[in-house]
Amino acid sequence: MTPGDQLIYGEPPRVLPDPACPQPDAGQPLADPAAGPDGDAFSPPEGITARWGRWAAQVLVVGLVLLMGAEMVVRSAFGWSIQFSNELGGYALVAITFLSLASGQLLHAYHSVHFVEKRLGPRGRARLRLFFDLLATAVTLVLFVELARFEWLSWKSGDVAATTLMTPLWIPRLAMPLGTLALLWALLRVLAGDVRRLRALPR
Repeated sequence: MTPGDQLIYGEPPRVLPDPACPQPDAGQPLADPAAGPDGDAFSPPEGITARWGRWAAQVLVVGLVLLMGAEMVVRSAFGWSIQFSNELGGYALVAITFLSLASGQLLHAYHSVHFVEKRLGPRGRARLRLFFDLLATAVTLVLFVELARFEWLSWKSGDVAATTLMTPLWIPRLAMPLGTLALLWALLRVLAGDVRRLRALPR
């Protein structure tokens, strides 16, 4: 049956396998479409923890834009400033930075340099990936411990901001250990994928 007959009689066209793009085996995991060019079938999906952090960061970005817009309108129309805009803007920037770390890691939003990987074979690339992810996990663990200690000291001391709002500093600082903990969980999932990738490669 010709392609024209297929259109006339309603038979769906037959798709022949492309030798340049072989289909994955039934037993192999499928790649996540959101993984980006640096992801593969062993890369973990974003997950609910990272997704919540990304949503919170997006809400804060919208709130920050609205706050800065209101500040500009008030300054130009009435000649005075919203006194707490700089304070809340600083808190929002810190929260956006830390709460989006896990999502950026799992969605491969960070820049990667591949000039070393291109000179290695598949197993060498998998080992290099595992090594750097182990280093990143160790650094993130140390950072989480220190930030959690810093948060505990802030809550215990009862420090407040020297501003009109007198914000208890443990509240805006809470985003730092929470975001780092989410990143640590994301890196542990990435490490599990690295191990599966290395085991799947032929020796």
